[in-house]
Amino acid sequence: MDQQLLDRILKCDRLPSFPAIAARVIEMCGDDNVSIRELGEVLAQDPAISTKILRTINSSFYGLRHRITTVERATGMLGLNAVKMLALGFSLVPQLKSMGGEDFDPGFLWKRSLFASVGAHTIGRELQFPHHEEAFISGMLQDLGVIVLLQALRGKYVKVLEQTVHSHGKLRMLELEAMKLDHAEVGEALAQKWILPPILISVIRHHESPDEVEPEYQPLVRSIALGAKAADCFLGPTEQQDARTRAYLRYAKQWFDLDQDRAGKFLEQIQTGTTELGKLFEIDSCVELTAQDLITRANQTLSDLSIQMIQDASKLEHENQQLSDQAHYDPLTSTLNRGGLDQLLKQTFDESSRTGKPLSVIFLDADKFKPINDNHGHHVGDHVLQMVASAMNESVPTGGRVGRYGGDEFTMVMPGIDAVEAVSIAEKIRRRVEQFKIGIDGGRILSITVSIGLATYNGSGVAGASFEQLVMTADKAMYAAKAAGGNNIFQAAPIDQNVPKAG
Repeated sequence: MDQQLLDRILKCDRLPSFPAIAARVIEMCGDDNVSIRELGEVLAQDPAISTKILRTINSSFYGLRHRITTVERATGMLGLNAVKMLALGFSLVPQLKSMGGEDFDPGFLWKRSLFASVGAHTIGRELQFPHHEEAFISGMLQDLGVIVLLQALRGKYVKVLEQTVHSHGKLRMLELEAMKLDHAEVGEALAQKWILPPILISVIRHHESPDEVEPEYQPLVRSIALGAKAADCFLGPTEQQDARTRAYLRYAKQWFDLDQDRAGKFLEQIQTGTTELGKLFEIDSCVELTAQDLITRANQTLSDLSIQMIQDASKLEHENQQLSDQAHYDPLTSTLNRGGLDQLLKQTFDESSRTGKPLSVIFLDADKFKPINDNHGHHVGDHVLQMVASAMNESVPTGGRVGRYGGDEFTMVMPGIDAVEAVSIAEKIRRRVEQFKIGIDGGRILSITVSIGLATYNGSGVAGASFEQLVMTADKAMYAAKAAGGNNIFQAAPIDQNVPKAG
């Protein structure tokens, strides 16, 4: 992380001052003994906030049977913590929302945050997660760092945002490449400066990586991450909405064991709640498609794809494999994970044996990766892995796939590629990685290299040959390249011959 840049951002005079009422509410958030009367006295200093809290509680978002007319009554119905979180939200969000960007309208960011917040609160409440009352304000503040970067860096950061084309999944990698820090780190730093509650700081830091947060906060952060995926269903480019809806359904099942019907009902509740609360926060919540439209279209697309896959069962088309392998996805590098690789290797090996076409495998390992992690931190190590994956994806041949085998080891599976062409591809990857330069603390530049092992199966169907043997041969070749000093390629003989040779 570029600490000097972060310090400069936090000292920027364009950042908002912290609202006095928000500071008082935060004090109350840390005091389990605060009384309803004390909270009422603080909120009385800003009648507009009290009015918005009551309008929120009386909206369909909460679905209470009887109308609530006082903050004291609201506290009795929902609990003191719920009202404190709403008070914090209505004191902080308008202040942040007033901040504009240079040549960039942050309206889309707030719209996405609102959808994510409503989604997180809806999921947490229905599934009775601890801390679910913190979900709404946590979702609204998850991209605090984006707003801060817009205000502090202006045009420089606008260029980063424009590259995302409203695809939030690309943002973190683009930020690291451009600035050597990301919006989660910036948001965390400002949240600490403002002395926000620890639970909000954890959410802001880990909203892009929910599996890395403390176990006690994981249900909350996952619900916010799922809320963000729900937001992306409604707000993504039209051509991506079907894929994003399927991603939402997949994570709903993976994280919370929600079947499609229940996940679809949550999506409907999220849309309804966002429409209601958008009025209170003065955020445009209009969308082109309803939740039911999204689910129906996603299912129809899956049906069409199933028919196509039956018709083209003998082909290894890259796009079809992406859809069938969605459950085998490595979120850090956007490549297949170990499970997806094993499945693909078996499938392509069997196909090679049947057709007699060659199958080549690259096994790649980042040189001296552990010292990079130890000396510069895991955020730099993550950036290294992302850049290596990017170099491999740039070089993968038609029909090939890239996956993260484990740790800093990557595999490229190349159906139809013989041993000669495999060497050319490996050399292209090696040279591309060698060109990467990563800025680290103190203005120093970090260079990275890789060791690559190659193995090829000629599709001869020789007795005893297997995809496990092919992987093992490529792995041994990679270690031979590493033993030779790294930044090197070692090619094993085809497994039909099982005689290693230097490449």
